Amino acid sequence: MSQNFAEELEKSLYEFLPLVKALDVRVEEGRPGYVKLSMSQSPIVINHFGAFHAGALYTFAETVGGAVVKASFDWDNTTLINKRGEIRYRKMVTRKAVSEASFAQKDVERIKAEVEEKGKTEFTYTVIVKNQDEEVACEATFDFYVRKNPG
Repeated sequence: MSQNFAEELEKSLYEFLPLVKALDVRVEEGRPGYVKLSMSQSPIVINHFGAFHAGALYTFAETVGGAVVKASFDWDNTTLINKRGEIRYRKMVTRKAVSEASFAQKDVERIKAEVEEKGKTEFTYTVIVKNQDEEVACEATFDFYVRKNPG
């Protein structure tokens, strides 16, 4: 079940976000409430001194945040928007970026209840990205907005 879930999640990300496919972001593991994504070195992500470009790492971190939301919530008629993001770079990534993300069930229930009650909600989510040496490469915090679609 986990591999099929991961494959379906990756397919969904590629369909909705062509940049994610271009960056070759991979869903290594996925199940309800949990994801593990990676992005390997390629000419499109490397900057002028051989490390992953800051923009590629930001996009990867934002994708991890969106993927864990998609894996955690059964929302067919909602829209998720990143309202604000902040990233702190700590170590270089030269070969592979990896991130694991999860939602606690109590947070899922709270956020779902707010959307059901108010039709929308906002929440903050932090993503940790590690490099090929399993060092924290960057930490990104996003303010997400979710709303029910009209109709």
